[in-house]
Amino acid sequence: MTRKLHVKSLDTLLKLEPRLQAADERTLSLYLPVRAEGFDASHYDLLLNHVSTPYREKLDDGRRPLFDSELMRLRTHLKLVRPAGCYGIVAFSNESGGLRTLIRLPETVDARVELGPPLLAPLELTLKRFPPAIVVVVDKREARTYASVLVEVVALEHVTGQEVRHSRAGGTSAPSNQRKADNRARANLKRVVEILEREVTRGDFGRIFVAGPDEARAELLHELPKPLAAQVAGTVSASLDTPPGRLLADIRDQMARVGRVPSAA
Repeated sequence: MTRKLHVKSLDTLLKLEPRLQAADERTLSLYLPVRAEGFDASHYDLLLNHVSTPYREKLDDGRRPLFDSELMRLRTHLKLVRPAGCYGIVAFSNESGGLRTLIRLPETVDARVELGPPLLAPLELTLKRFPPAIVVVVDKREARTYASVLVEVVALEHVTGQEVRHSRAGGTSAPSNQRKADNRARANLKRVVEILEREVTRGDFGRIFVAGPDEARAELLHELPKPLAAQVAGTVSASLDTPPGRLLADIRDQMARVGRVPSAA
């Protein structure tokens, strides 16, 4: 039976957050909208008090100490991470399982807190609208691949192939040298295709975004087998000349804007 896309997407997210898979009923789940003006600790203290107080009152005496402890862990984590540049967050805490994580979201959410098994239903709905994607930045010799899941971007692989030099010299050897350069470039791109095939299969990614110079992008698209070519959802503006840290940030900023499935808009 074919699994629904958003369920596969959740599997991909859980691979990036493996401790969340093992979390039990002692987990505190917290969804919060992010303040557009930037991080303000007092704002989040008020928001947390507003959402947690009525929920806490419904708990029995045996559950309240656990709730208070896990909420304090998330308060501390929130002040350390200082989320900004996104619309919402979801955070999970389970001290017994060594879990304390915060995931940035590309859309706003209603403030919500719950103690029990991880509350994943709102996250699944967001993943349905923003399914995970592979981003590949390519030129004729080099490529970097990234996993884009919600607002998070994780570097996957960096491949450097054979050097490609296009000779400007004329003469009878020019066509032969050109063919050699073209063959090296094609071999390099075939390695990138192999990486994409492996990552799409392993990570359940349903979409591919391509970046790099126009010629290299076009040649990569030409080398893609039909099943992979059908998953290409668009392009982003990024260059391998950019330092890796800045490159990752550039991709994250753009995917937050273009990562939504058009039919869900």
